[in-house]
Amino acid sequence: MLKTIKNFIARWGDLSGPVFILLTSIILMVLAGVSRDIFTDSKLGKVLSVAQYFENKFYDLRVNSQIKDASVWKDPDISIVEIDDQSLSAIGTWPIPRKNHAKLIRQLQAFGVKVIALDILFPENSQDLSQDEEFAQAIQDYRASGGEVILSYSLTEHDPDVYPPPEGSAMLETPDFVYAQSGNAQLNESTRPFWINRYTFPIKKLIETESLMGHIGNSEDFDGVFRHYRITANYLDDMRESVYVASMALATAEAYSGEKSKVSTNSRGEAVLTFKGKEVKLDTYGEIKVRYSSRGSNYNTISYYKLLNADPSDASIRKILENKIVMVGSVAEGAHDLRNTPIDPKMPGMYAHTNVTHQLLAGYVYEPTETSLNVSIIMMILGFLIIVVTQRFGNALLDIGMLLLTSGSVIMLDRHLFLPQGYELKLFYALACFFSTYSWSTFINFYRTSKEKKQIKGTFARYVSPAIVNEMLDNPEKLKVGGEKRDITCLFSDVRDFTSISEKLTPMELSAALNKYMGRMTDIVFETKGTLDKYIGDAIVAFWGAPLDLPNHPDYAVEAAVKMMEALPAINEDFIARGIPVFKVGIGLNSGECSVGNMGSDKIFSYTALGDNMNLGARLESLCKHYGAEIIISEYTFARLPEKKYRTRLLDKVKVKGKTTPVMIYEVIHGEHHLAKDPDAFDFYNQSYALFLEKKFDESKSLLEGVVGTYPHDKPCARLMKLCEKWLTAESVPEDFDVTTMTEK
Repeated sequence: MLKTIKNFIARWGDLSGPVFILLTSIILMVLAGVSRDIFTDSKLGKVLSVAQYFENKFYDLRVNSQIKDASVWKDPDISIVEIDDQSLSAIGTWPIPRKNHAKLIRQLQAFGVKVIALDILFPENSQDLSQDEEFAQAIQDYRASGGEVILSYSLTEHDPDVYPPPEGSAMLETPDFVYAQSGNAQLNESTRPFWINRYTFPIKKLIETESLMGHIGNSEDFDGVFRHYRITANYLDDMRESVYVASMALATAEAYSGEKSKVSTNSRGEAVLTFKGKEVKLDTYGEIKVRYSSRGSNYNTISYYKLLNADPSDASIRKILENKIVMVGSVAEGAHDLRNTPIDPKMPGMYAHTNVTHQLLAGYVYEPTETSLNVSIIMMILGFLIIVVTQRFGNALLDIGMLLLTSGSVIMLDRHLFLPQGYELKLFYALACFFSTYSWSTFINFYRTSKEKKQIKGTFARYVSPAIVNEMLDNPEKLKVGGEKRDITCLFSDVRDFTSISEKLTPMELSAALNKYMGRMTDIVFETKGTLDKYIGDAIVAFWGAPLDLPNHPDYAVEAAVKMMEALPAINEDFIARGIPVFKVGIGLNSGECSVGNMGSDKIFSYTALGDNMNLGARLESLCKHYGAEIIISEYTFARLPEKKYRTRLLDKVKVKGKTTPVMIYEVIHGEHHLAKDPDAFDFYNQSYALFLEKKFDESKSLLEGVVGTYPHDKPCARLMKLCEKWLTAESVPEDFDVTTMTEK
């Protein structure tokens, strides 16, 4: 299953992923644009409401950022009289006595207010009926002067199949105002019916004033935010015929403008409200989506109590009230009339009426949902194509830059062009599409790069050290033919008499033995930060100091050689147990500058080192058999070793074949060497060689006799003894008596 998924990603992921993201984003965008009725009528709808949740929240954020600064903008038509905490405290009783409301109406009349909208319910008579009469008289006098008052009430929803509604909150008789104020509505049958809530309907004394009526009360969206406003309601009268009743905002706008609205059904069977030449679609609740434009600070406001006691000649108050709509309602926290809205989590309910009233008067309506959705999809597809095409260039900085530029451009277009014109663009899923497409392509590129790196690592790790593999992965440009001068230490290792060993073994036995030996030796190279150059039959070539810089690479190389010799006994024990001849090994090391890099053709090459110093290392390995040594290092490596870390003995000063300059060579005494277990013999040899160099051949020979007698197989001791004997009997000793010239490799 996992392999199938990997193959699918490798073959189709580059195309199918972005297309899937685009199609999913379009589906979510469409779901975010459908009517919220779907989300309230079914369990599936409530699950799908998640699609609308994110879009709504992002749109709320954008609308909130668009609200104009109160310091430079005030609503030209609407002012607010606030029943605030200070007013309630000064008046001292709740509900406010209606004699105060009567006084307020007369004050507003004195200041030349054109329309008064009272977001206050008056469902019960006062204990002092004279106050109701005084309040009603104030309203009548105000209306007689040319002003208009809107009283409020609420609605209740019932099952349209149950008629008459069961006894309860619904009024069973249609009030006269319904026919007096309603227009010729032609609502379709899908519009939900409402009845008037008799518990909130104004008292008879106020109804007799023939004031306009406007219903209040709205339902929040599924996330608890009030984004919709019931601007008109399908009221079923006693004959079960539909007539529409206006909301407080609609009644206020009609009274102020002198124009009537019209509710009808369009060709698609949708209910629409037409006001001042603007059409707005209604949902099945008779609601529109509010284009919030104003917080409380965007209105001219005055405290209820301050206005009660204001001087009618106060010019500053007259300026903010004359010929205006005045909304009167509570903003006190204790009144519990607070709503969670996109622009304010604790907005007084009265401000919903003011926002919708302004929306109607200013023609500040939304473009049709279909239009906004089409624009959203077009913008998303264009942005999607820009990002996909950009990513084909394979430049990471260009990719992220174009992603941010495209996203920023879409946001700026929305903020300065579409949002002010009433387009409700679904930008959340557009931006989600952009970032998901970018993330998917980034993931695919990462997946493919990781796969390629894994392939490179899997292939090259068999031949070169992990250090080289990592260098190749981190710096692909180094995978080219060519080299550089590097100071390195090279190691050449060879199995003695391998030809005779191979003749005694079957091919399978030989392969198994060689693999075991090579495997352990190679591990040691890698463990000491070395680079495996190549295998040449039974020979191993390695170096230290490239591609990684190792300032103390001679130390690492000699350490590797010592570990190789110390690991050999365990390997040979296994060989003996299997009837395989033991391996005897010689190792040569040299330090110096070489040309290191990928050598070969453009298609086939290997990481290797070339140069005279590599040749010298190879010659030293060949000398191991001649000198009976296991590890030979040049004077160039010897000079750079940590003091006293290794035991070494000078073997000779040699002119290798092809060289005219002699090189001092040393043997490294590893832990398995016989002299490592006999420090006295080791010291005698070194003292003897020092005397030999001083031409004290007799003394040198005397020191060696005991060592040679104990270790007759030690070739360096036997060789030095013969040299002493040679020069003791010679007629003269030449200047280069201590130099050996090799005629063979």
